[in-house]
Parts: sequence; C-alpha cells; structure tokens
Amino acid sequence: MKRREAIQIIIQNLNKSIPVISSLGLISRELFDLRDSPQNFYMTGSMGLASSIGLGIAINKQKIKIIVIDGDGSLLMNLGSLASIGFFCPKNLIHIVLDNEAYESCSGEPSVSKTARLDKIAKTLGYNFVTKVKNKLDLRKAIKESLDQNKGPVFILAKIDLGSHRDLPRILKLDKITRRFKKFLAQFK
Repeated sequence: MKRREAIQIIIQNLNKSIPVISSLGLISRELFDLRDSPQNFYMTGSMGLASSIGLGIAINKQKIKIIVIDGDGSLLMNLGSLASIGFFCPKNLIHIVLDNEAYESCSGEPSVSKTARLDKIAKTLGYNFVTKVKNKLDLRKAIKESLDQNKGPVFILAKIDLGSHRDLPRILKLDKITRRFKKFLAQFK
C-alpha cells in the first residue's frame, strides 16, 4: 500500500464533519492534493506536532471524532505526545501513523520505526485500542471500527511502502487555511 492509497482510504471513510490534522511534508501535501477541505489542518513546518495539536482539539471538542494522520518519522520526533495522549485518554482521538520506515519527506533516509515498535509503545503508554495493518482492506476495517466505537484513544499503525509521488502541490495561503479550519471547528460546541 502506498501513502496516497492509504490517505484515500482514510478520507473515503470520513464524513465532512470530522477534523483531520495531517503531519507535515508529503502527508499534508498528499491530503491537500486529494481533498482540500475546511475540515483539514495541514501541519506545515513543525515536525512531530500533529499529534499534539490533535490532542488539544480532542480535549476541547469531546463530542466529535478527531483524526490525526502522522508519519513514523514525525512521530519519532515527538514521542512525548504519545505519553500525553495516553495520560489524558481522549475517547474521540484516532491517531493513524503511516509507517514506511523512512523520512520520505526529506530524502528517504531510514527511520528507526522498524525496531521502535510504535504500536507497542502506544499500547504501553495508554492508548485503549491499538492495531497494526498492512493492507488496504485492514486499514479500511480499522478506521470503520474506530469511528463506530468510542474506545479511544485509538492508534492505527499502517505499514506502507516507501516510494510515492513527490511532485505534489505546495500548500500555500496558510493564514487562510488556518482561519477556515478555526471556523470549521467553531461549529462544534
């Protein structure tokens, strides 16, 4: 499964009322290319903070599901966010990590996710539901199950292949995107 295929599966299984926070680099650019929407917040410029932003929103908007699409490299930059998520235990947070065992947004250098066992770390730190998927069917099933139940925080480790499109559009007009995302969130009390 490629990154683009995984992101397509994620967005195909979400309705337009679920906020999506995406990690910087190619993940955000891929999401932007596939479906730019006011429901999306593209983390651009702060590696590792998508999960922290997702946690803050999940704590403040407890009546709606929050999706974080992270990369293994970004998550490794901020493993402390897993401990915070486990501690605060937001039932509405679904954290999906696209793991290709590399920093693909940079130059494809290997990450240490092959031995870090991110799913085991998430379970140890307090995520209530943790699963590892290796194909499109299992990813779709894990997302649907996570959306149907209120047993978060959820951690879905999706193993993906290295090597995807790099010629994706850049996300510009970040101030406009931030304002429309804030407006989108404001509709949920």
